[in-house]
Amino acid sequence: MDKFGLYVPQLLPFKEHFLPQAHPACMGCGVALGVRQAYKALEETKGWMKKASWEIPWEQPLPGSLIKSKKEKREMIRPAMLNIEKKSQASLLICFDNEAVEGKLSPTVFKKWIPAVAVARGLHYVATACPSYPFDLIDKVKRAMECEGSSYIHILSPCPVGWDFDSEFTVNIGRYAVECAIFPLYEVVAGDYRLTIDHPGVRPVEQYIKMQNRFKNFKQKDILEIQAEVDREYAKLREGKV
Repeated sequence: MDKFGLYVPQLLPFKEHFLPQAHPACMGCGVALGVRQAYKALEETKGWMKKASWEIPWEQPLPGSLIKSKKEKREMIRPAMLNIEKKSQASLLICFDNEAVEGKLSPTVFKKWIPAVAVARGLHYVATACPSYPFDLIDKVKRAMECEGSSYIHILSPCPVGWDFDSEFTVNIGRYAVECAIFPLYEVVAGDYRLTIDHPGVRPVEQYIKMQNRFKNFKQKDILEIQAEVDREYAKLREGKV
């Protein structure tokens, strides 16, 4: 059994605040998985649900029987942002990033600069997370709620429809994104930075790209260029530069 076969539900908080069957999300939806884990992290925070609002709504798609093509599903893909009010007029903003902007996929830009902007604006707590690493995600949401100032968490949410992969590989895709350093996991607390998951033997970017048909037209030259960029950026992160 590989590490993807680890059965973790028994180790997570038992109570469910988000029921997948109550929302017509696609099979293997990374946003649904991320929202579910975030809700579990916040279950001990009294009254948080009443103070939460969707800055960018996670709109319910059409019933499956009305969706006739993958193109129609793609047109409904969009990132979502949940804003949670904390004490002292502070807030926690969570972005569930499926790498889509107004229905169009944007695989490299969106996830890179938003956390950096949050750090530059002086937010007390800034972090990246992925539902493929549930304990890391849950811990970060809890820390974000406990800190005094405002906070921001950017959650990578693999999308089987938009990224064009089989829904059973959602968790694998998320882990590959972290292991190849395309989406590193880190946190910045009051300006102090640290990687929360650091893989000494970073996985080649090519393995991540070839798992998704949205990149089927990529040439080897394109992959090598991305690898070089990822190597540069990850080296900066290891030096504590966001």
